[in-house]
Amino acid sequence: MSELPMRARRRRSPETARVLPVVAPVAATAAVAIGAAAYSLSSNVPSAETFFGALALLGAAILTEAFPLPIEGVDVGRTSLASVFIVAAAVLYGWPEAVVIGLLTMLAVELGRHRPATRVIYNTSLYVCAGLAAGLAADAVGTGSLGSLVAATLLAACAFYAVDIVLLAAVIARVQEQSYLRAMGSYFASTVVPFVIMASLTATLVLIWDRSPVAATVLVAPLLVIAFYQRWLYGALTRLRAFDELKDEFIAVISHELRTPLSSVYGAAVTLQRQEVPPETRRSLLAIVTSEAGRLGRLLDDVLWASRLDTGREEFTIRPTDGREIAREVFEGSRPRLPEGLTIELEAQESLPKVAADPDKLRQVLLNLVENAIKYSPNGGRVTMLVQHSAEYVRFTVRDEGLGIPVHERERIFEKFHRLDPDLTGGVGGTGLGLYVCRELVQRMGGEIWVRSSGRGSTFAFELPASA
Repeated sequence: MSELPMRARRRRSPETARVLPVVAPVAATAAVAIGAAAYSLSSNVPSAETFFGALALLGAAILTEAFPLPIEGVDVGRTSLASVFIVAAAVLYGWPEAVVIGLLTMLAVELGRHRPATRVIYNTSLYVCAGLAAGLAADAVGTGSLGSLVAATLLAACAFYAVDIVLLAAVIARVQEQSYLRAMGSYFASTVVPFVIMASLTATLVLIWDRSPVAATVLVAPLLVIAFYQRWLYGALTRLRAFDELKDEFIAVISHELRTPLSSVYGAAVTLQRQEVPPETRRSLLAIVTSEAGRLGRLLDDVLWASRLDTGREEFTIRPTDGREIAREVFEGSRPRLPEGLTIELEAQESLPKVAADPDKLRQVLLNLVENAIKYSPNGGRVTMLVQHSAEYVRFTVRDEGLGIPVHERERIFEKFHRLDPDLTGGVGGTGLGLYVCRELVQRMGGEIWVRSSGRGSTFAFELPASA
């Protein structure tokens, strides 16, 4: 019914040693059951109707096992509807057919997923033993009347479910080195509702199949539709949760980033309003107000850019643009904001072709990259802007000698809200939107952006097509 969770599969050799006392007896029992089923089917060859009916149930079981349902609140993994069809085979045709369908279902899916041998053996044995238990439970009740058919189906479903969860809990408890009773109780509690639903579906399928196998195939299609719809619904719910987390993170980040400059502006304004201050102090306070107001403006610009890009409201006007002139504007605008000890240089290649870009968007990308270079150079150094011709592209580069970017962060540096220093341990803040905006703007203008960093300093570069 359920797959092993991902966290119970990752370790290899120590895990194999721990689960061997569970895997070995279960695999041995399954081997005996498979041998007995093969002997029974060879001694009593099934009719054509039984063969094609079992074949249809096998196909449905493989399909639903290959695409299990992620059900909210079920923490043992994704729940498979394959048990519906294996139990139906046990009730309608007998335990040998159920054993064979359980064997082929799990074997096909696990081999198709290239699982480790131990996992293939155990999960296949689990379905074989569960199918055997379902068949024996159904035989104990009999299926002579409508009431006994329903009772046999429900008892068979209970037997399959019990064997599945008991054996699943046994191996997971060994892997995670936790109490077996606690693991089994947890899995029973979290899967009982899906089990009740599947047991009722199995009873409905068996009743219809018993009257007309052809009519029962009409039920198989809705079951598959329900399964795929549930997968889509769970995916949508997961995406909504991710968006909700992004919203919470956005509010936290923006609140923190806005508080600092607002506090500085407020403190400077109150001081200027309530006290007589010397001219030099006045100039210093006004410089703080100007600097922090500019910082607020840049923060709000990042938020507005990200919002417009996400909603698709931002329009691009691509035209031949003088890349050198745009770079010079950003260079001149950044010089007054440089902290003490930091210098900025511009190197633009002569005879540059014009670049096919939106001038405002190109200016924003360069401005964001230069602001980042300044922000992440707390100990001074040099920021260099380069504009070069590269084949059919114009390349813009911003290089700094600052903190650098760890290797494991380079793949995520352009993600929304991702910050190198989220806890502000290095005293460097930010919304985590600047580089995201850069990537989106460059890509939507037909270019590419990347970063290189070798411990000290970083180099951000992007290319845009040269104008014909």
